Amino acid sequence: MVRSPLFLRLFSAILITLGLFSAAAYVFSVPFIEEKAYEIERDASRTILDNVFELVGKIRGGLEEQRVTTVESYKTRLRDVLELAVGYIEHVYARADRGEITADEARREAMEGLKAFRYGNGDYVWATDYDSVILSHPSPDYQGRQASDLRDNLGRHILPTIIATARREGEGFHTYPWWRPNGDERAPKLSFFRDLRQRGIIVGTGAYLADVDAEVDRRKAEATDDLRQALRRLRIARTGYLYIFDSANRMIIHPNSNIEGTAFGDLRNPATGRPIAEELKVAASRGEPLTYLWDKPDDPGNYAYEKISWVRHFEGFDWYIASSVYVDELRRSSVVLGNRILAIGMALMAAGGILGYVAVGRLVRPLRRLAETAAQVRGGDLNARSGIRRGDEIGLLAAAFDGMVGQVRDTVATLDSRVRERTAALAEVETRQRVILDAIPASIAGLDRDGRLTFANLRWAELVGRDKAAVIGRDLAGIVGRRAMEALRPHLDRCLAGEVVTFEYAFPRDGRSVVTKTTLIPHRGEGQAEEGVVTGLFVLTLDITDEKETERQLVEAQRLKAVGQLSGGLAHDFNNLLSIIIGNLSAARERYAAVEGLDAYLEPAQRAGRRGADITARLLAFSRQQPLKPEPIELCGLLRDMAVLLRRSFPSSIAISVPEEGRECWTIADQTQLENALVNLAINARDAMPGGGRLGIAVGLRKVEGDQSFDEPVRPDDYLEIRVTDSGTGFTPEALARAVEPFFTTKALGSGLGLSMVYGFVKQSRGYLRIDSAAGEGTTVTLLLPRAEPVARHAEPDAVAAEPEGTWTGQLALVAEDNDDVRQVMRQQLVDLGFSVVEAASGDEAAELVEQIDGLSLLVSDIVMPGLSGVELARRARRLRPAMRVVLVSGFAVEYGDMPPDAVILRKPWDKRDLVAAIGHAAEPAPA
Repeated sequence: MVRSPLFLRLFSAILITLGLFSAAAYVFSVPFIEEKAYEIERDASRTILDNVFELVGKIRGGLEEQRVTTVESYKTRLRDVLELAVGYIEHVYARADRGEITADEARREAMEGLKAFRYGNGDYVWATDYDSVILSHPSPDYQGRQASDLRDNLGRHILPTIIATARREGEGFHTYPWWRPNGDERAPKLSFFRDLRQRGIIVGTGAYLADVDAEVDRRKAEATDDLRQALRRLRIARTGYLYIFDSANRMIIHPNSNIEGTAFGDLRNPATGRPIAEELKVAASRGEPLTYLWDKPDDPGNYAYEKISWVRHFEGFDWYIASSVYVDELRRSSVVLGNRILAIGMALMAAGGILGYVAVGRLVRPLRRLAETAAQVRGGDLNARSGIRRGDEIGLLAAAFDGMVGQVRDTVATLDSRVRERTAALAEVETRQRVILDAIPASIAGLDRDGRLTFANLRWAELVGRDKAAVIGRDLAGIVGRRAMEALRPHLDRCLAGEVVTFEYAFPRDGRSVVTKTTLIPHRGEGQAEEGVVTGLFVLTLDITDEKETERQLVEAQRLKAVGQLSGGLAHDFNNLLSIIIGNLSAARERYAAVEGLDAYLEPAQRAGRRGADITARLLAFSRQQPLKPEPIELCGLLRDMAVLLRRSFPSSIAISVPEEGRECWTIADQTQLENALVNLAINARDAMPGGGRLGIAVGLRKVEGDQSFDEPVRPDDYLEIRVTDSGTGFTPEALARAVEPFFTTKALGSGLGLSMVYGFVKQSRGYLRIDSAAGEGTTVTLLLPRAEPVARHAEPDAVAAEPEGTWTGQLALVAEDNDDVRQVMRQQLVDLGFSVVEAASGDEAAELVEQIDGLSLLVSDIVMPGLSGVELARRARRLRPAMRVVLVSGFAVEYGDMPPDAVILRKPWDKRDLVAAIGHAAEPAPA
């Protein structure tokens, strides 16, 4: 049978496609499947190992429970034995009470009788008086002995401790080391004793804990044997197995019973030459498998076969549990799976070729019939029909071809039907467009030249507060009002003149100001009479109230940031000046203390200098350049502690409320600066209530998801909200707008840095601030700080005591400071402390001196210097001189980078006591 060219092309394409697809499927899938199968087999050995590890853990837990049960059983037996002994003593003393024998005879008979009490593994009953004299003991060495000096291995008295416990509690247990009968060895012993107050004696009995351990060891040996039997029956792949050895490399469990109990520490890995036991331990610590070479039972001595082992360390028994399996056994299943996939692929390719041959033949036959029919139609026979009736695409094509002539005859009717359908579709599109316009988040309207609304969407009607159907056809002036129309008229006239106009307009709505941005677009006529003439205009209005508020907040934040940068720069320079002033004044007071009357001038100057230092610290806080140490803080407890101090210093006319007991609220901040900020807010509230009032500090969690009215947009997150509320005089609008500016104050006397410091601290702590106030209505200051998860409280570490002055005499110090006067102050103070001083005016110069001069014991360096910074200098000095102490000096917070671990920060300005403390806290590490 001769096949058509179309048949040959299609069948060839199918064969090529099947071949390429099969090859690609094999190349990309079979290696991946093989690798995954190998990983599954390998991980299965790990899973078996983990199950055995859990089983050993359960054995360990069962042994611990057995030990507790055994100890409790021994305690019960000791109680029963002592109960019998006490009954015997009371029986003997009862005779004395009846007058049959004297009290001395009763004591002697009772003590002699106790010697005969024996039970268990040589255990006995003993008795002593309150002065530690042993009245009854089976050993002649202790009978009648004064044993108050007997001590345990920690030096603690044995009998005095037992006597004190018995007299205080009446009875009790005590564990101590005691000599075994007929031996010199001491072993832990558990004793139960009771105070017989009427007889003036203490009687007791005990058992050695080694007996308990022997019982537990027996149970452990039984459990180990059960585990051994289970592991011998367990197999991984075909010949893989599990084994257990201890830290002394002694084999505990192995399928080969001849190996159990032997040490295999000398066996080495042929691939590395290292002991294989140690490599297994390293693999256990890393949690990784160990691969090594080994021989096979059918090929002994040929260490050429790769094995893989998973190892886990069980600390409870100090065991190492390991699996061992040959790698080729793990890969065997993956290779078999790959071969099966290849066979399946070849079979599918053959079946696809046969099916393709049949399918192409079935496809081509009707196409040839259709081509013959098309030739008839081309010849003018419009009644020709293909006669093909099939339910596939070819059948559809044939049906379409057969109906072509009939469609030509019915052209007019078909066109009419299509026009009607198109009209209905256009109506549907118009309806859809109206729905879309109403859903658009913008206000849209149309106006004619006379100002009447020709169209308005739902949002435009809502913007003017009217119903959508009620505004169409109405005059714009009657909708928005006379005052609004006066503001809009100039823009409407410009748009009607042919100009696209954009403007902003604000109007009141529901007690707030709404700001809109409107664009007016002229609409020009299209007919001959109106072509190019503006016949109306298109209105597009957007509500930008939120954007305007955000813009205002950002501008305010940028303004405060600029002021903060200026304040920070001034504070940095002022800190250098104060360092010089305070340092020289301190030196002058020390050197000229004997000059009469001079101190009266110097002391106020020093106070002024410290006051200046406080002002610079507040400026640094505002400029967000103060050094902070953020850490988790339990704020509710901190506020309760602060309230105690505030109530003592505030007048009784001011009521203070803080979170009640039992609440915990955690945040992340610098605790000292947070306390300062809260105290500043409390003092401001006190000053605003001269006649008394209420001060409330409330704390709560706040989840921020949308925009909030704070000093800047709040990032969505969980925060801790702190609200400080007073019933004082409040702020005027003008004062509220400048409340956080530095040096602005509403008080008659004040620095104006309190709220600015609070603002700077909050921003540096990644928080947000808001002040709500009105004149005569009090003030609420709200802070948002990052929330922290509760953490366990730890005791505060003991402070490191500074070394006393005079201990540095003869030591050599290096001072690196680019300011000559500051460097002079530092040099003089170090000389007064006994140091010999070398100076450097830059970090580069100081680095050269560190390399050239031996014997340097201290480096004091400014952090910010031209060239090499103080931090880089400290790191280089520590590499060259590991034993050198490092003190870094800074006037404001910077990015310190990788600080040396033992460096200490000395803040400018400082006095001599601060310098002494910094040197004392600079730990002197041992040389590497």
